[in-house]
Parts: sequence; C-alpha cells; structure tokens
Amino acid sequence: MQREKHLETCLVIASGLMIIWLIYGVKWLIWAALGVSLAGAFVPALAKGIHWVWFKIAEGMGYVMSKVILSVIFFAFLSVVAFFYRMFNKDLLQLKRKKEGSYWSERDHSYTKKDLEQVW
Repeated sequence: MQREKHLETCLVIASGLMIIWLIYGVKWLIWAALGVSLAGAFVPALAKGIHWVWFKIAEGMGYVMSKVILSVIFFAFLSVVAFFYRMFNKDLLQLKRKKEGSYWSERDHSYTKKDLEQVW
C-alpha cells in the first residue's frame, strides 16, 4: 500500500510537470517529468524521498495559506460588519465627545439583591 502511494505521488508530480510543459513549452519540464516518473517506478527509495518532500511542501503551504485565507476572511467580514454598525447605530461605548466639559457620567443606581443574583 505504501509503495503505491509513493508511485501515485510521483505520477501526479510528473503529470503536473507535463501539463505545465504543454502550456509553456519549456523543454526541461518534460525531462523532469520523465525523470520523476521513472524514479517513482524503478527506484523505491527515491520515490519515498520524493513523496516525503512533496508532502512536507504541501504541509507548509497548508499551514501558511490557512492563516492567510482565514485572516483575509476574518478582516473582510469584520470590517464590513464594523462599518455598517458604525453607520447605523448609536455610540454605545460613549467614545464621541459630548458638548459637556467632562466625560464623567452620573449614574444614580441603588443596587438590590436581584442585581447580584445572576451576575454572569
């Protein structure tokens, strides 16, 4: 089973190189595809190494791209929500300067037993 996975990885890499060769016509890509496919078919140790390197590259790309994509989605979503919230809602945090001379707000509230029953 493991040998088949190594061979499959080498053939996928070779197929990708041949597709790129068909698009761009760079001659060394066809030789690289041939080398990778022959190495995968006839040299098991080299196929195992190619498989290991390929999956380490994929693991690194997955780590980086997941952070990038999630960051872009997070900031795009959060920015839009924050923009519309600021446009249509009042100043709940009281960050805007009032006409009065002080930021102090007087709160005359007497605490009762009910205020402390379910704090969280």
